[in-house]
Amino acid sequence: MYYMRVAFQIFGLILLFETGKWLSATLHLPIPGGILGMGILFILLSTGLVHDQLLAQGSSILLKYLSFLFLPLSVSAIVLIPFMDLYGWKLLMILIISSFIGFVATSIPAVYATRKGSASHEHDR
Repeated sequence: MYYMRVAFQIFGLILLFETGKWLSATLHLPIPGGILGMGILFILLSTGLVHDQLLAQGSSILLKYLSFLFLPLSVSAIVLIPFMDLYGWKLLMILIISSFIGFVATSIPAVYATRKGSASHEHDR
């Protein structure tokens, strides 16, 4: 019975993924189908139409073996070694600069919200 339940849950997740792919292709959206599928799942969980326990065991198994699912990506990166020799330093600079921009863009509102929150608590005292 356990294996049937897990298979049903994984099938449900695959169905959401395929629905997202279908929506992306049908509506000619520039959003990947996997992202749309996750959005659909988020909406279903947020509205309570699907309870999180309905997919818990199947999703935990997928998360447990997630590294194996990324293995083809790692193997295909080996093929790109000549590309990395030519453009690796540019990619590294892009990663460093974009990480810094993301850090600054996140930290400024966080500091502002923290200071505003602590100031409002001081007035409560």
